[in-house]
Amino acid sequence: MCFGYWARKVCYNGSKSAIEGDNEKMKLKHELNDDERETLIELFHSYHDTILSEWLKVACISEDDPFRHEIMINGGHTIRLIVAYIEDPETQLVQQLTKKIAHERVKAKVGIGEFISNINLGRSIIYRVLEMTEAPKEAQLKYLLVVNDFFDLYMYHALTEYTRVKDSIIKNKSRFIQEMHSDRLSILGQVAASFAHEFRNPLTSIKGFIQMIESQTKTEETSAYFDIINHEMESLQEKITQFLYLSKMKGLDDQSETFSLDRIIKEMLDFLYPRFLDENINVHHDPFPQVKVYGVEGQIKQVLLNILNNAVEELSEVEGDRNVYVSLVEEESTQLTISNNGSMIPEHLLEDIFEPFISTKQLGTGLGLSVCKQIVEKHKGTINVRSSETETSFYLTFPKGD
Repeated sequence: MCFGYWARKVCYNGSKSAIEGDNEKMKLKHELNDDERETLIELFHSYHDTILSEWLKVACISEDDPFRHEIMINGGHTIRLIVAYIEDPETQLVQQLTKKIAHERVKAKVGIGEFISNINLGRSIIYRVLEMTEAPKEAQLKYLLVVNDFFDLYMYHALTEYTRVKDSIIKNKSRFIQEMHSDRLSILGQVAASFAHEFRNPLTSIKGFIQMIESQTKTEETSAYFDIINHEMESLQEKITQFLYLSKMKGLDDQSETFSLDRIIKEMLDFLYPRFLDENINVHHDPFPQVKVYGVEGQIKQVLLNILNNAVEELSEVEGDRNVYVSLVEEESTQLTISNNGSMIPEHLLEDIFEPFISTKQLGTGLGLSVCKQIVEKHKGTINVRSSETETSFYLTFPKGD
């Protein structure tokens, strides 16, 4: 970023080492002798009030700024600090003042552009005052270069501290938001588990009685009704299972064992074959290698079912060829990839797609992929997604089960 003074421009690159290196190179060119130093100090003493007055006139200061009085004090300190710098180029005092100013500007909610502009206005006013003096041109140039060195150093420390404070505020806010989010998810999980358990018991009873009534009274006329009832009951049970997974509570009937991942992939593809056929979806895969995974077979089936169902729903809105690609590879870990050529997941959703209640579907619950993530991570695996205009792919990895 460069700051200009009329035709002459001074480049400030934001690097302390660069500034200090440039200063070392410039010292020989504008080293002040004793007379010039005394003259320059006297000029600042004489024009102190003028510089400060003009600076405050042109500076952008809000009427609501809580540090309006401090701004005038800081301006006076800055001018006196230039005199101290001329006598002894010490940076500690510069750091102390700019640290104070940076904190005040952040608290006043002043943007970095306004902050920089006000500093440079002071620099420009001092330049004009020095150019109006009767000092020889060579001495004037030295004065300007010394002042420029000071403001480069001043700017560096001010912006460094301003940025540090801003970053700290942002990090604290992000941490607070994350903690609030985690707390809410934890509460949601507890509530979900409580409701799910409360619903599961009566639902099991209802389902049993419906099956008993169906066996005793089913006719051709009522058969379609019982099919609808059973389908809705299955849907309710599936939602309850998803809430239980979301709450991170492992069911009492979950038994971990070593099983063939390639076998259950084939089973899920066969199970969904009627839907693939109905939606005119082509499924592509090479012969699956025999791969063992340790975990709960039913839960991994749930993951595959959720991802493949999502693919079917996305592809149902695609014109032209509809394709699902499945690959299984065993290297240092087991790697399963499920891809489809459906619509691209919007970028603003992609990062949070595995969070609860985030869905690309208008009427989606946003639980499916969150459940998938819970299950895969419980099996010490990982799940990721990439999406482009041509393909969306889910990448799952599991430790070897043997």
